[in-house]
Amino acid sequence: MKMYRCFLSSLVVVLSVLALSSQAMAAGKAAKAQTTVTKVVEINKQALAQMQASKFEAARDALWGAIAVLTDANMADHEIAARTHVHLAAVYMTGFNDKNKAIRQLVMALKINPNIKITPQVETPALDEALDAARNQASLPPGARTSAAPAAPMAAAPESTPSPTSASGSEAGGSAAGGRRGAKKLADVEEPAPPAKAPEPFYCPLPSEVPPKEDILIRCLTQKAPKRSTATLFYRESGGEDFTPLPMTRSPQGWLTATVPAAAVTGNAFQYYLEAKVPGVKEPLTIGSSDGPDLMPILDGAAPMNNRTLTLLLQGKDTSAKTAPIADDQAPLEEINKQYQIDEELRKYHRRLPGSFFFSLGLGTGSTYHSNIRPDSHELKWTNKAAVASDPNTPAQLGDPVEITKGYSLASLGQLVPEIGYQVSDRLALSLQARIQYAPLDSQNWRNDITKASYPPTWAVGLFLRGQYAFFNAGNFQFFGSGVAGLGVAGGGAFMGYNPKACTKSTFNPCPNTGTDHSDTISAGPVAFGAGVGVMWHLSRYFALWLEGRGMLSVGPVLALIEANGGLAFAYKFDFERSAAPPVQETVGGWERPPEEREAPPADAPSE
Repeated sequence: MKMYRCFLSSLVVVLSVLALSSQAMAAGKAAKAQTTVTKVVEINKQALAQMQASKFEAARDALWGAIAVLTDANMADHEIAARTHVHLAAVYMTGFNDKNKAIRQLVMALKINPNIKITPQVETPALDEALDAARNQASLPPGARTSAAPAAPMAAAPESTPSPTSASGSEAGGSAAGGRRGAKKLADVEEPAPPAKAPEPFYCPLPSEVPPKEDILIRCLTQKAPKRSTATLFYRESGGEDFTPLPMTRSPQGWLTATVPAAAVTGNAFQYYLEAKVPGVKEPLTIGSSDGPDLMPILDGAAPMNNRTLTLLLQGKDTSAKTAPIADDQAPLEEINKQYQIDEELRKYHRRLPGSFFFSLGLGTGSTYHSNIRPDSHELKWTNKAAVASDPNTPAQLGDPVEITKGYSLASLGQLVPEIGYQVSDRLALSLQARIQYAPLDSQNWRNDITKASYPPTWAVGLFLRGQYAFFNAGNFQFFGSGVAGLGVAGGGAFMGYNPKACTKSTFNPCPNTGTDHSDTISAGPVAFGAGVGVMWHLSRYFALWLEGRGMLSVGPVLALIEANGGLAFAYKFDFERSAAPPVQETVGGWERPPEEREAPPADAPSE
């Protein structure tokens, strides 16, 4: 028993060390992957702005750079890669009028996500036709359009739409409705007071869009030391390469303030980032960066960013004249990030998926406890052994059947525990489990010609219904409880005990005297039930090691069993409904495109 406990303790220690190492590596990979996704999302945002500004070569190069980043990170099959291929197709179709390259990019996007649609911001009738052609090449049925009416081409100037805040002519200062420049400006209001506490460490309420050639008033606030912090605004004019620093000054109300001159507000989008320094804080607080500046669309008819607009923003009101083009694409990008977080949780904790079927094979042993009980051979005591010894033909004088005194007995020399089941949820699993015990008997010199006793069974096969519930998860470890109930279908009942003819007496094995010269077995009743606790360590989504201790009780006769089993489980989720590649939500931890089907960047990728 001490050796058995020592073995279990050592096994638990080894599994714990391996699990901690696995979790540390998984955490590092998850952080690196999240950084990659965030970087690629920002590249896509910049490329969309460049496409709106008709800078198609810059957009193409930026998007190919994003594909390279994903390929280096082994994430070429991620959903953000599919979205990037869609944007590349839009560049080739709209900017270069190259339908073949556009279709090629869309085919690559469909191989990652067969249900992907064109981003509404870049959708055109020509690109819709290219998507249908790509779906045909990929042997996919035609897909639904992203909207009832396709958007206008990217190069077309946005329609002039009156601002909700200026439609009445009195809600906001700035240009008149319809975006007419040079119209008489309405009076602005006084600077609003900042909130008592900034809702973010570095808070700058900004609109979703601004009108062209109008001053942009920017007001910021820090949570810590709001009256002693300093800040700088960096902006870049349309077509420029360098950012212009604009130190922010303290206003009478306490805002950090800067005003971008109207001459710098040209083109399709205003590029900027901000840095704030707080006393006692080593690292500056930032909004955007020089490598990834924030973009503010420039639209005719947008409300000017002045004190009146700032007041509306502080009240949580929308000041946009229309939905900004870049904001149109936020939904798919945000969904990608959200889906990525779900994917990453499953990658980090790769437990078997709900809906999976699993097969397990384990080995174990145990000990039975019984009261005074007769062995399976039903050996009988002799009352006249001397007469039998002098004359073997002497009629037997039989007494009471042999009984084994109460105590512990080894269950068997070993047992096999196969199992097949179904993972109902992340925590609950149901299965059919068998126990196969074998106990070879030493029956040398055993005479049954007179007693006609039956030979003891050497096998016990039980079949049990089993439920398992994980009551605690720790990374890739699951600690569970289980319950079983079933029948003995062959041999010595649901399970059996083993009594050798000779052994070394110990606490674990009292070696009860059977009065026979051969080993024997004890059969449990035909019906048994029990409960157990255990731990499962998931090596991957498909393989897991498990260890379980369990107690069981049989009925007719009553026999108790204490056992320990351990083994390896394999799980797999079959997708019976999939006729083609599944959508993104169904690929989480399940089907993935095999490495041999992955494609290298096509020949039209620009050389470095």
